[in-house]
Amino acid sequence: MKCDVLVAGGGPAGCVAAAGMGHELHVKVLEEHARVGEPVQCAGLVTPRVVEMASASDAVLNKIDGAYVHFPGGRIIELQGNEVKAVVVDRGEFDRRCASLARRAGAEVNTGSRVGPVERTAEGLCVRTADGDVECGALLAADGYRSGVARSLGFGQARDMVRGLEVDLRLRSEDQRKVRVFLGNDVAPGFFAWAIPCGDLTRVGLCVSREKGTPQDFLARLLEKQGWAEAERVRTYSGAIPLGHIARTYADRMLVAGDAAGMAKPISGGGLFTGMTAGKLAAETLLEGFRSGDLSGKGLSIYEKRWKAAYGKELRNSYRVRQVFVRMGDRDLDKAGVRLDNEKAKAVLATGDIDYPTALAPGLLRTCPSLLAVAPLLIFRLLWR
Repeated sequence: MKCDVLVAGGGPAGCVAAAGMGHELHVKVLEEHARVGEPVQCAGLVTPRVVEMASASDAVLNKIDGAYVHFPGGRIIELQGNEVKAVVVDRGEFDRRCASLARRAGAEVNTGSRVGPVERTAEGLCVRTADGDVECGALLAADGYRSGVARSLGFGQARDMVRGLEVDLRLRSEDQRKVRVFLGNDVAPGFFAWAIPCGDLTRVGLCVSREKGTPQDFLARLLEKQGWAEAERVRTYSGAIPLGHIARTYADRMLVAGDAAGMAKPISGGGLFTGMTAGKLAAETLLEGFRSGDLSGKGLSIYEKRWKAAYGKELRNSYRVRQVFVRMGDRDLDKAGVRLDNEKAKAVLATGDIDYPTALAPGLLRTCPSLLAVAPLLIFRLLWR
């Protein structure tokens, strides 16, 4: 079997890339699971721009324009935006919309096919699969945080990782327009917990730093404390999120995108916007490489410059925020909550974009300069980025 580009991974990053190349190149997408979009490993809370990127408006379950932020000491800050800030999507259906984009562009999307070892040959790459060897001119590794493809070819690993667990409860939230965010080291050490309204269901989950224990114990305590322990569990999801992108995302005839490259946002853990943007840029880069006949690492290095121009600064600053956040005790979080619990600060927070959260820093400091007492070094670095 032969193709121009082999895409390892049939998630949104890989399928968006395939959609961008399939009209001109022979592209094969290999997805290890039997059906695209399963198993689900995502909360499904994204910005409207992400839905537009996938032409997946029919996968939207709910629209969100605000939030309740729960601090460890009991303080709750309500944020109300003046427009839709995020939407909740059926993640399985969302992924299948992305696969449809790839197929309509002419790419092959094959399920139940896991990518095995990759060998370099005189003419390109040879990829082992259960169905036989595939010879390709170039390879895009978009096969998730456990990416065996990227690791087998010497790419590094993300700097950090959190493990998550989530359940869909047969429980209708009173406020369908707001998510709940729970902070605290007794709730979700190293990250946060959430409750997302989805009509007659509420999606409740959390992530914890891998050295802090298993998410099962923390989720059980959260459900008990919120009075949700007896609610019917409709579905359960689990997974891990790599944080802190790998050092290099290109090599001769190869690019890495999405969770395989550690591109998830370090503050929220969301990876659809970054991964799909990377997939689009990977397609542009590979198309140029095939047209010019230059698929060398040097030639493909423009890919890394492109995605870093799009959101590299945000990932870098978000990771700085995370480094400070994981060192904060509950008393520090409560102090921050006190300083943020005023109308001016809440108005600034309500304008935030979850794809670019650190863009709030300058405006937030102007309205709430007392935050300097909580994390002076962090704020200095954000302002002088």
